[in-house]
Amino acid sequence: RYDYQDYIFRNASGTDNNISISGGTDKTKYYISGSYFYNQGIVRNTDFQRYSFRSNIDQVLNKWASVNLGLNYVNSTANEKPDGNSFFSPMNSVTIIGNFHDIWKRDALGNIQAVGERGRANPVSVIEDIKQRQTTNRLIANLGLKLRPITGLTVDYTMGIDNYAQNGTTYIPPFAYNVSTAFFGGGPTLDPTQNGYASTGNNSFFAINHDLNATYSRNITNNINSVTQVGFSQQYEKNNYSLLQGRGLAPFVQTVNGASTILGGVDERSEISISGAYVQQNFKYRNQFFITGAMRVDGSSVFGKNQRNQTYYKASGSYVISGTDFWGKSSVSKWWDLLKVRLAYGESGNLTGIGAYSRFNTYSSSSYLGRTALNSSGTLANENVKPERQQEVELGFDMSFLNNRVGLTVNIYNKKVKDLLINRFIAPTSGFSSLLDNFGSLENKGYEIVLTGNPVANRNFNWNITGIFNHNRNKANRIGQALTLLSTNAGAPVAIIEGLPVGVFYGTFFARNADGTEVKNASGIPQTERGVQNTATTFTTGRTGGLPSGAVLRKVIGDPNPDYTTSLVNEFTYKKLSLRVQIDAVQGVDVFNADFRTRQGVGNGKVAEQEQRGQLPRGYINGIYAIEEWRVDNGSYTKLRELSLSYNFGKIKGFSDLSISFSGRNLISWDNYKGYDPEVNAGGQSTILRGIDFGAVPIPRTFSFGIQAKF
Repeated sequence: RYDYQDYIFRNASGTDNNISISGGTDKTKYYISGSYFYNQGIVRNTDFQRYSFRSNIDQVLNKWASVNLGLNYVNSTANEKPDGNSFFSPMNSVTIIGNFHDIWKRDALGNIQAVGERGRANPVSVIEDIKQRQTTNRLIANLGLKLRPITGLTVDYTMGIDNYAQNGTTYIPPFAYNVSTAFFGGGPTLDPTQNGYASTGNNSFFAINHDLNATYSRNITNNINSVTQVGFSQQYEKNNYSLLQGRGLAPFVQTVNGASTILGGVDERSEISISGAYVQQNFKYRNQFFITGAMRVDGSSVFGKNQRNQTYYKASGSYVISGTDFWGKSSVSKWWDLLKVRLAYGESGNLTGIGAYSRFNTYSSSSYLGRTALNSSGTLANENVKPERQQEVELGFDMSFLNNRVGLTVNIYNKKVKDLLINRFIAPTSGFSSLLDNFGSLENKGYEIVLTGNPVANRNFNWNITGIFNHNRNKANRIGQALTLLSTNAGAPVAIIEGLPVGVFYGTFFARNADGTEVKNASGIPQTERGVQNTATTFTTGRTGGLPSGAVLRKVIGDPNPDYTTSLVNEFTYKKLSLRVQIDAVQGVDVFNADFRTRQGVGNGKVAEQEQRGQLPRGYINGIYAIEEWRVDNGSYTKLRELSLSYNFGKIKGFSDLSISFSGRNLISWDNYKGYDPEVNAGGQSTILRGIDFGAVPIPRTFSFGIQAKF
């Protein structure tokens, strides 16, 4: 057997360099900086490089006017490999083949050879031959004007521009061995019209925003202060995306024009306009009582004209109990420094919850009898959709004790999202399969506790502690149907079920006896539970001769939403030496470990080896392979997230300040996970597809050394 991991991974290195210059006069101040960042990926032949330049100038025009101008340019290039959601990614290419293949073996012509008969891509081909490159050029600029025409009145105007262009290319050369056409190979016959793939994609984005705000502050009495704010904002976005792709490449040609079979391209263009206006009033009484009320009207062009503009409200208040005369005269004030109570209510809208033209009927073109035909999508138009509305209530307490050496903050919240935008099913007789509508509702509630402490503080030594505890539960209150199943490349059975957390794993599970033990057949192989599925969450099991009978049953088999998350940070300073230690923990979370199942299926895993050695009955893996509960793993972990040590030399010859630092991140993980890293999500940034492990590259352990100098 071979260890493919040593070939896929490497000890990577990188550098991060920054230089800045600042200065000016009492009326003119400037700042200029440049940076270069380069980092190798832990997967071979991957890296990321970034150049950036930033400048800013502030100019006082007169006693009541000033202006500022900022500019930021970034150029980045990434050399990548296919991501984890494909079977020819670096991680999956070694997962789906048995580790008894000599992947480095070549034929007489030097060509890489096949790994078995199933048309899988050789990992060496993935690492050495497949090329993915993405380049980004981005320019961000801002212009600001501040006016103070009269006492207490400030007027701010800001214009910002964000403009970037991205280009991405992919090249998969023709394989000299059998690779499935599903993986852009030529199959057993090395079909030249299918073998190899090339694509080029371009994405351009332009946004401009204008913000105008006026703030008027005045003291109504000696104890009452008023702050009034009004403002207007407008934003325009334009996005163009195009993709050309083809397969069946000519030898040595890496561009789409070398493809014999042109695949469907993409040409998407969209424009969005967002505007809003608000008024807000704040009152303060003796630095003890604070109250705020606000109203905002926001509109987005992605919604119909009758529902486009929506009104949102905000109200908040806080009371510093420890600032009262009664508190100051009480004995408790000797050790209890601060007690502040906060209560807030706020509303907001999801102004970009749908695409620029999702409310319309959309069409795609196709060829029919030598002519171009238009095909309608399966979603019925609905120009009356409106933004999702989030409503949040928060209660908070701020406390400090023992001369502010101990601090405690508690936040309790309840967030509700109503008018959730959902593609709900409609009768096929309408000619469509779904309707985009404001139908659903979600709820998030929980609390956060932040505890800070300063156990030791003297001339030479200081110790600070920060502990954070988070508990959050979400629930789908209304989604238009009892159960919605979501498709994933990993085969993870993700579902949204009314009354349950969003994104739970819902699938087949082990049949169990009354005492909780697994039901096994005569060969000792666990069985899938069967019976009658009454509802999405209830069922009646069936038994014939002691074995499961009836239809295959499904239930909630895992939850990727953690019970709680915690973080503990200790910071020590002894004279000029500083040490920082951070520990993070996530508990009560499940991960759908698709890689674990796949490894067993090709004979790589621990369970598969037990079957091969006769420790498990023959056919064990095949028998439980389809039981989705088997793939759900405990994703709880505690990590030594960061350990850093720094020394500040202060002002020495040639430097106004000099410091050096050593740090390590993701140093140790305490967990019982069967994969590389439980802190994984093949679903990317999705808030629904969470806790899925399918060919994802694990978070690396990193060490760094830094020097910071000022002149």
